[in-house]
Amino acid sequence: MSNSTNISPASYSQLAGIPNIDLSENLRAALAAGKRATGIAAEVLALRRGPGRLTPQEYFYYRLWDAPQERANKQCFVGKIAQHPMHVAAGAREWFAASGDKILFQSVMDGAGLRTPKLTAITQAGRYLPTAPTITDPAALADKLRDASVYPLFAKPVAGKYSLSVLSADSFDSDADEVLLLDGTRQNVVDVAASLADRPGFLIQRRLAPAPDLAARFGPRLWSARLLVLVTPSGPVIHRAVAKIATGTNPADNYWRQGNRLGAIDLASGRITRVVHGAGADLVVDAPHPDTGAAIVGTTVPGWRDLTDMVRTASQVFAGIRTQSWDIALTADGPVFLELNYGGDLNLHQLAHGAGVLDETYREHLQRCGYRGKL
Repeated sequence: MSNSTNISPASYSQLAGIPNIDLSENLRAALAAGKRATGIAAEVLALRRGPGRLTPQEYFYYRLWDAPQERANKQCFVGKIAQHPMHVAAGAREWFAASGDKILFQSVMDGAGLRTPKLTAITQAGRYLPTAPTITDPAALADKLRDASVYPLFAKPVAGKYSLSVLSADSFDSDADEVLLLDGTRQNVVDVAASLADRPGFLIQRRLAPAPDLAARFGPRLWSARLLVLVTPSGPVIHRAVAKIATGTNPADNYWRQGNRLGAIDLASGRITRVVHGAGADLVVDAPHPDTGAAIVGTTVPGWRDLTDMVRTASQVFAGIRTQSWDIALTADGPVFLELNYGGDLNLHQLAHGAGVLDETYREHLQRCGYRGKL
């Protein structure tokens, strides 16, 4: 369904798993930079045995051979093998669905009075929300999509991740009976409706407009902020934050989409201090925005103080999830909650900041949560 990517939903396991890095290419880059193979091998082995359990692929993914850090600091990087048990330890399993099921998440957010995108419809059979109709019949859904007032729209699967199978549409052409997609292509409205009415069902929302100061410098694509929050006995702690920067005609800001960027956010000021795209041998740091040429480093996230206050409040609504990753859209109407991830991918923070998340604060958090792995 995604209208600007060649990666299919079948690639979910690849996105969720160990990074797909060409070890030979990355090793050649390291050796060409003057690194010794014996030193690299020793570091790879030490980090594989360390608390983050990094694989060789992740060592090169984070370009740790090139990092001006002591090995103790490199031990702060967390790999996918260690990430899952860390997240599982930090919460009760009965809370999983509160973030994983987007209709349930919407219900909780509505009940708590927390801002989310305006819903147009949901298409999963047997589900109910008071704020939007449930439409499962493809013909009825096609009629809904012929209503110009629902555009621009964004649709995402009820149980989706990584923005796979999302749809972003600008408008409806009544003469051609076609939906005009974000990337300039068109689809017959009947075909779009059939896809959205199919299992497992979708949430259809009004597409959000970006914050004006970001749009003026970087173009019309919506950015969001990803905040890693640790729920502690003394209250929520925002541990890391990154800007997820959409570019080109990408329908979402996920980093795996070609051209998108990540920006490291300074927690005190909301200022972006470092920007990356790519990974491993292809990692590029602090390049300007590809669409406008404007410098991203130095940009302050709009409404940063309001955003962090909102996240601290929302994190307490989902207190049974003690490691939370929030996605908050940076919109023309201020910050708007998009999703809550149970734990979330730590690689976004580690890539953007060029530093691992497993510092003293995070280690203490895991210990309080009863994590039994090596720290």
